[in-house]
Amino acid sequence: MERTYTIHDLFAALRRRKVIALVVSVIVLATGAAIALLTPAEYTASSTVQIEPRRLPVDFFPAQGVAPFEDRMRTIKHGILARPVLEKVVKETDFFPDLRGDLDQAVEKLRRQVEVRLEGEVPGGPPALLFVVEVRGADPRKVKAAAELLPRFYEQMTREVLASQARALRETLDAQTTEMSKALADHERKILGFKLEHAAELPEMIDTNARAAARAQALVEMHLSAIADARRRRNTVLASIPEGPSAPGMSEAALDAAQRRVQAAEAAYGPQHPDVRRARRELDEAKGRRDEEVEGYRKGRVAEQLARLDEEVSEHQQALTGLQAELASYQKRVEAAPRWGQELAARSRDYEVLRAKYVSTVSRRADAAAAEQLLAADGQALFRVIEPALAPTRPSAPDRGRMLLLALLASVAAGLAAAGLAEWLDGSMRGPEDAAALGVPVLAAIPRIGPRSHAS
Repeated sequence: MERTYTIHDLFAALRRRKVIALVVSVIVLATGAAIALLTPAEYTASSTVQIEPRRLPVDFFPAQGVAPFEDRMRTIKHGILARPVLEKVVKETDFFPDLRGDLDQAVEKLRRQVEVRLEGEVPGGPPALLFVVEVRGADPRKVKAAAELLPRFYEQMTREVLASQARALRETLDAQTTEMSKALADHERKILGFKLEHAAELPEMIDTNARAAARAQALVEMHLSAIADARRRRNTVLASIPEGPSAPGMSEAALDAAQRRVQAAEAAYGPQHPDVRRARRELDEAKGRRDEEVEGYRKGRVAEQLARLDEEVSEHQQALTGLQAELASYQKRVEAAPRWGQELAARSRDYEVLRAKYVSTVSRRADAAAAEQLLAADGQALFRVIEPALAPTRPSAPDRGRMLLLALLASVAAGLAAAGLAEWLDGSMRGPEDAAALGVPVLAAIPRIGPRSHAS
């Protein structure tokens, strides 16, 4: 069975193994003290920087306009620890003289020795606008310079990026504006040509064309009425007979008188009587005079009136023909208005879309130019150093007193462990208890003889 050790046994074992425990403790203590004393001192410098609350337009720099504050701070941290910034700091300060030929390793080593953290943030409250750049290193002057240069170089890089973005955006918008201006001018020229070509057939001319058509229709009706009146008067002229007092009327009366005389002579004397034949001759002469007078009357008066009436009818018919053509033209314009209106609306719709895009692009170009000018005029306005870095006078690490205390505790623990291990590995029997553990009965025990220090 296993033996149970008492406190007395433990102290007895420690006395037996005190040399081993002391040697191991001294070795561990010496090693810890050497490490604590020989570890090079490390200095820490930090600078507190405030982010300027003014932001550039959202459309151009969304990372500064609409990004959450946590993402923005994460962006700042990665930006400060970016390789171009660290390279410039390493070259500017000669931070690692022993790594001048290995820039990659120097950058990685410096990145491990730089910390960027928020400052003054309250849980549940508004986000802080401060961040701290802390640099650790062996040279106090270099860590101070690095803590100052890191935010400055990052600001320069950020301003260069923002300025290049604003310049590239402005140049792009300038090109787009010029192109859209030419397209707008071409659309305007086409729309103007279309309006000039179909000026009388556009929808806005429907009322004008309708009024003109109504006026032409009224004139047509007026000319038709005038033609009907002229034809009526012509028929009246054709049906008119010469007046009694006129020469044709008198010749007509003489003819009637001659006819009555012939009839009276025939009734009184018979057809062959000389008076009858004379009356017949007078009748023929009267008829000839009547025909001459009637013909002269017709040629002198009726024909002239008929010619004047026919000319009037012809004039009215010519005007009527022109008015009918004009009326047909107005009706054609009214009928064509919807089709040309639809085509003009399609052209105008494309023009308005392009014009709205042009106005928006011009506005964005003005904003881009303003952002570019703002970046050029603001100077160092992205960050503001609240607490500049100071050269540390005392090292921040290592804590030599703490290291020595830890070395002392470790030496004590190592000595006890070495003594316990040596005791556990020793198979000697030192009393009845050890023999009883082997299952052998003890007959007698010989007391200690001689000094305790020589006992085995």
